[in-house]
Amino acid sequence: MNNDTQLAIIIINWNKAPDTLHRMCLISRWSGLKAEVIVIDNDSSHEDLSLLRNAGYRFQLIINVTNRGYAGGNNAGITKALEQGFPYIMLLNSDASISESCVKQLLECMKYLPDLGVVGPLLEEGGKNYAGGRNIGVYSRTRIPYKSEDGDPELLQVDYVPGSVLLARREAFEKVGQLEEEFFFSGEIADFCRRIQSAGLKCAVYTGCRASHTPDMDSIMRETLYNYYTLRNRFLFIRRHFRYTKFFWGLRWITAGIVQIIIALLKRKRKRAHALWLGLRDGVSGKFGDRNAQFIS
Repeated sequence: MNNDTQLAIIIINWNKAPDTLHRMCLISRWSGLKAEVIVIDNDSSHEDLSLLRNAGYRFQLIINVTNRGYAGGNNAGITKALEQGFPYIMLLNSDASISESCVKQLLECMKYLPDLGVVGPLLEEGGKNYAGGRNIGVYSRTRIPYKSEDGDPELLQVDYVPGSVLLARREAFEKVGQLEEEFFFSGEIADFCRRIQSAGLKCAVYTGCRASHTPDMDSIMRETLYNYYTLRNRFLFIRRHFRYTKFFWGLRWITAGIVQIIIALLKRKRKRAHALWLGLRDGVSGKFGDRNAQFIS
């Protein structure tokens, strides 16, 4: 690690090399803030991986021989960043953008508030701004809408900071460990934030800056994988954090899952309905981890 570089930025690539390279291009234009970029390739195609290998940017590349999901992919980068001594680690989606000035403001929040374990910016998505999220074991709609006229910039404590753009201090990982890979995709950040809050650290969103997130809403993988893991992993989150009320909340999500399946069928969204059914079945029976094979031939 360069003595002037305190920040490691981790980007996962899964068959999205053009998007990943675009993020690195933007970061390479930063003029004052030095950051070490660590790209994790999660078993992408040969063609996609070749784009990364032949890129004209300086970064560390870690190649996973299997798709370790969001949790496992980030953990590979987090492990590398911790080994290299970085005091601050940012998780950045390949479909998310954040400015240098915003990152600087988030780092300032960290430096002046030693009990702040995780911080993120406002997240702009679909023309709306969101300020973090609420407990995924309780709420169906977890993201918190935020209007710019809500007031002066402030730090809002939240249940979790979205993993699209998240800044954590190394002490957070040292206290509670890394992301739980049983989640594989979706819910692991909510779980991580819950654990660091239990360890006495805070999670917050700084409303003085914002980043953008542009997920591929038309992707068939979002129709299947996203719906599957989002529903299934609520059951895992409940098992881990709702010691005395997990039966009650389990029934709540069984009911919600059935309702979602019926709605999907009425809308003739058969792939979504099937993904939700599998998520409900696996969540109740306790089948977690990587289940992508159910959707990818």
